[in-house]
Amino acid sequence: MPEFKIDEILRITGGESFNFKRNERFSEYEFDTRNIKKGNTLFFALSSEKGDGHRFIPTLKGFEGIAAVVNRDFNRTGTDIPLIVVDDTLKAAHKLASNVRSKFNKIKYIGITGSAGKTTTKEFLSQILSTKYKVFRSYRNWNNWIGLPFSMLKIKGDEDFAVFELAMSYPGIGEIDLLADILHPDIALILNVFPAHMEFLKTLKNVAKGKAEILNYLDADGISFISGDSDFLKDEVKAKKGNKVFFGRTEGANDIILRSIERSSGKSSFFIDFYGIEARFDTNLVNKVQIENLFAAIITAQYAGMKNFEISDAVTNIDPVAGRGEIKKAGNFTIIDETYNSNPVALSKTLEWVNDEFEDSKIAILGDMLELGEEESKYHFESGKYFSELNYKMLITVGKRSEHLAKGAEAGGFPVVDIKTFKTSEDAGEFIRNNIKENSVLLFKGSRGIKLENAIKKIKNG
Repeated sequence: MPEFKIDEILRITGGESFNFKRNERFSEYEFDTRNIKKGNTLFFALSSEKGDGHRFIPTLKGFEGIAAVVNRDFNRTGTDIPLIVVDDTLKAAHKLASNVRSKFNKIKYIGITGSAGKTTTKEFLSQILSTKYKVFRSYRNWNNWIGLPFSMLKIKGDEDFAVFELAMSYPGIGEIDLLADILHPDIALILNVFPAHMEFLKTLKNVAKGKAEILNYLDADGISFISGDSDFLKDEVKAKKGNKVFFGRTEGANDIILRSIERSSGKSSFFIDFYGIEARFDTNLVNKVQIENLFAAIITAQYAGMKNFEISDAVTNIDPVAGRGEIKKAGNFTIIDETYNSNPVALSKTLEWVNDEFEDSKIAILGDMLELGEEESKYHFESGKYFSELNYKMLITVGKRSEHLAKGAEAGGFPVVDIKTFKTSEDAGEFIRNNIKENSVLLFKGSRGIKLENAIKKIKNG
């Protein structure tokens, strides 16, 4: 971890110190007191709508070598642990993370954004690069204005590459700009632009505008890999700095093209056209959506210095990412775990893939898609109509918004008797466990807040 002396932290954050007995050093940085396990840890008391970290300052009493960063309005009376008082604790963390970026400037920093597939692409890219280089990757989906800086505060400094994902939600415009200002990526990757976070962003043009902010702090000699399948995105990046390489499925719109994906014997082969030179890659992944993410990881790894044969060896045994297309067995069921997130485009791609991939009877358990804005009912209804065109035996929906998905399926001609709606994931899981007995493929996909993994737990554990 990066080590800072107290006087360095005060200089970087503009803070004042209280209760310090010596020039202490810190090498661990936390925003959750439950994660504090040892000394030399600096706790940041963050305030948000979900809670105020200042409430937990008393729990730090008795820890050796612990200090806290607090806001100026914090009442210090009776607090005897060392404190650093700042104007804004979150901004202080941002400043410290930016300093880490400057301190460890020999590392190549990679930033990934897009409406879907950020975490999967980050994990794939990290796995590939790790076969040749020392790689740091941000923890799980730590991709927002809290997660990214605290991920950067975990870098050791001896890595060759550091891979991060950048996300936006509310307010949308300006959020990735803030994160990119901290990260200053050497390599930027924009995967796609889908209808996501429409509650705040309203239009696809605004989604593209927000995602394109990752390029605002790219140096003139930096490089970005950008989905050329989105006209909105291509328009937004025209005036941005750095070298731009467009990639995707669309002929004529991209420099690097994913030409085809072939399935055979539980594996996949796909072909990438690198500026007119075609290369084949084989993988044990069968999810076409994940192969698109793997495609993005491959072209980034190639630019990072890996040869195609090195990448090919890494790709052959690449591991899937939890909650993102994992295929599991549970009794007579084949479970496809897409519980991490959902949006209309990602849902349609996943429905199509499962429809084409599996011959057994298929049941889709689909949860609400969140943050779609004023037209959320329309998006769900249209997704239901698309579902009705595919070869599924049953539709199970979870959540109030997904009732419109059920109505869309019914409007598309899907039998009403084979549509079940539930308010909670647990209820859906209970229904499946008690009523579905034959061999079936169960696809679970919904937004994070619906917690469809609870339905899977019900099926497995009762």
